[in-house]
Amino acid sequence: MADIFPHTILFVLIYKGEEYRIQTSGSQYSSLLSLIADYLPVSGFGLCSGMGSCGTCLVTIDGMGTLACSVGVNEDLANTVVEVKESRY
Repeated sequence: MADIFPHTILFVLIYKGEEYRIQTSGSQYSSLLSLIADYLPVSGFGLCSGMGSCGTCLVTIDGMGTLACSVGVNEDLANTVVEVKESRY
């Protein structure tokens, strides 16, 4: 059966133990950092504005650590669990 909305990306975002079910499209955000910044008021998140040099946008995707500024919002995020780490700033 084909998807009714083939460009819809669904995943779970966790911050401070709270789960947020995210439904978006790949064209809506330039990176996972911009999506998280839009959804959550995370103090100090992404201080270097996506340059990948500060480490404040650290997340885990299905348990693997990465910087949200380096992750595109695309089908690779579908059905994953993204946990936003507490900022040190």
